[in-house]
Amino acid sequence: MPDADRSAALTRVRALLSKPASVVDGYLDVMGADRVPQSTAQRVMGSTLLPRIYERLWRPVLFFGFTMRNTADEDRLKLRLLDIEAGDSVLDVACGPGNTTRTFVGEVGSHGLVVGVDSSPTMLARAVSDTPPGDPLAYVRADGSELPFDDATFDAVSCYGALYLMDDPFGSLREMIRVLKPGGRIAVLTTCARGPAPVRRLEVAASRIAPLRLFDADEITDAMRDAGLVDVTCRVTAASQTVSGRRGL
Repeated sequence: MPDADRSAALTRVRALLSKPASVVDGYLDVMGADRVPQSTAQRVMGSTLLPRIYERLWRPVLFFGFTMRNTADEDRLKLRLLDIEAGDSVLDVACGPGNTTRTFVGEVGSHGLVVGVDSSPTMLARAVSDTPPGDPLAYVRADGSELPFDDATFDAVSCYGALYLMDDPFGSLREMIRVLKPGGRIAVLTTCARGPAPVRRLEVAASRIAPLRLFDADEITDAMRDAGLVDVTCRVTAASQTVSGRRGL
């Protein structure tokens, strides 16, 4: 069982859930043992090895090649786009071992709340072990396409380096927007096809049957605008795009 400090954060997050959950290895699980990742990419993310090397190798090395930004630059951009204030509630979807999730703790302060969601038990177990017990942060095992929260629950939603691994990326994006409060902001970092339009279209189409989805430069922005978001922006660097928007009041 989690200690008292961790239990306080779990209790606060449990109050936000729209589904029953059990405590497993320090996180809340709404999926249960019968729900396992189906795609090849998701099974890799659920391995026992990847959580051990993710922060030290996967993100600093591969993400730099992917975005041409180091982790500090990426965090500064993310926080600027989300415009988080003290007391806010923040959701980090596909949080992995919690490295991105933990960057929000200092922004929300002791009266705010940060929630990390992932479908991988091994990633979440590592996230819990790397998170100080007193932080206003807790983790939930859930499917990104079926977020276990009511509409308009969070002031900000983040999804960094994961949308391209999801079986239903646009369904998951709609879920992220659904749980966003009016006036709240969302930021998503994902893949971006580059080059002439015919080449991009071919690459994007081919990626739909591959483990890693490639998105064209206007796919995510169009999806956000179609969902009613305003102030939608897209920053393309290297093979990545960072797309942000705000839910109207």
